[in-house]
Amino acid sequence: MDPSTGSSDARTAYRDPKVPKRLVPLAQQSLRLNLLPGERVLGMFASTRIRRSVTLLVVTDRRLLTLGDEHVGMPVVDDVLRSDVTEVDIERERVFSTGLVTARTVHGEVNLGTLTYGKETFNTLEEVLARPTAGAMPVIPTFVPGGRGGAEPVEDGPAPGPSGSTHPLVVHLTALADLHGRGALTDEEFAAAKARLLADPHG
Repeated sequence: MDPSTGSSDARTAYRDPKVPKRLVPLAQQSLRLNLLPGERVLGMFASTRIRRSVTLLVVTDRRLLTLGDEHVGMPVVDDVLRSDVTEVDIERERVFSTGLVTARTVHGEVNLGTLTYGKETFNTLEEVLARPTAGAMPVIPTFVPGGRGGAEPVEDGPAPGPSGSTHPLVVHLTALADLHGRGALTDEEFAAAKARLLADPHG
């Protein structure tokens, strides 16, 4: 079993390249102490926040967690149940540079820190949040403020296949929504591309 994922299949977990390698063993130790039985890590992202200092944002199949400073053992700072989250806002101060990540929950907003990332990190965070989870936990729609209405909620796409893996159509729709949200596609271009994709998912 991989201690960083709580699962024997470590390939299901993503680690942001910006997570320093020196932090991984400490993060694994903290997660061993804090993961629930059977809980799996889906992604780990480098995150910063000055007040109530955080170092990592960890997405599991049940929760959104932030881990604190390495000098105090990277304890869990924020513990948000996926079932309480209605949306995650990703704010980019500069295109593909930084982004404040905020979870909107039934109890209010939770600041999950600021990510510094490239395209891979941004896209993968959305994919990880949208990944189907065991136990019927909902996928988490994301919104990019400042875009043309933001990314569409991923749950509007087809249901995952029997294997639990994300259907390719969902991945393509998510990518289109991301382009639309960033302003790379106009409303008309987005609608036309989406219609073509739905008509011929493999084309």
